[in-house]
Amino acid sequence: MSSRRLTRALVALAVPVLTVSALSAPANAAAKGPAVPSVAKVAKIYPHLAGGTSEPTSSKLNWPGKKCNKPGKVIKGAKATFTSYVSADPADYAATAAKPMTYVSAMKFRNAKDAIKYLHGTSKGAKCPVKDPTTGGNVKVKMKKIKFRLGDERWGYTITASIAGQKSVSHSLLVRDGKYIVSAGAMSLDGKAPNTKKAIKLTALVLKTAS
Repeated sequence: MSSRRLTRALVALAVPVLTVSALSAPANAAAKGPAVPSVAKVAKIYPHLAGGTSEPTSSKLNWPGKKCNKPGKVIKGAKATFTSYVSADPADYAATAAKPMTYVSAMKFRNAKDAIKYLHGTSKGAKCPVKDPTTGGNVKVKMKKIKFRLGDERWGYTITASIAGQKSVSHSLLVRDGKYIVSAGAMSLDGKAPNTKKAIKLTALVLKTAS
């Protein structure tokens, strides 16, 4: 089994579907996206990340495709930035509820109309299945809503799933505020849920930084 495939499958569950395009797209220097929080700022929420690293990747954005994993045309004037935060201590790579993996994305559109169209269109992609890299079968997930208040539109879920025998529990939150869309994910691999309030606080930080 490829560890990269496992990681990508877990990420697909840990962060909103809107983030996947930014995660998989190649870096594009000409498409500098909105800012995302520095490691130092995120470490104020998740102390285990102090002294860690982050390598933001910017990309253009495509309109949602009609089929899973098939994006549409490039969105004029839209840009995105995605990053994950990595602890300086290899022991933290185990990703426990106390020291979860964290991912964020920030997207900027020409106007709120485009952001709304993208958000509502891409939300359909949440129905696209995530494959288990060991069996090829669809991963069964349990989802529970997270209630919070940020921006003009928002949604959040606690997602529990098992991939390749690895049980993950993640908080996945997304917010649209005007022409910006941001998301944040915190994921553990020990079967326990990360702190919900911290995940919401991280989402608020991403929104503040991007806009």
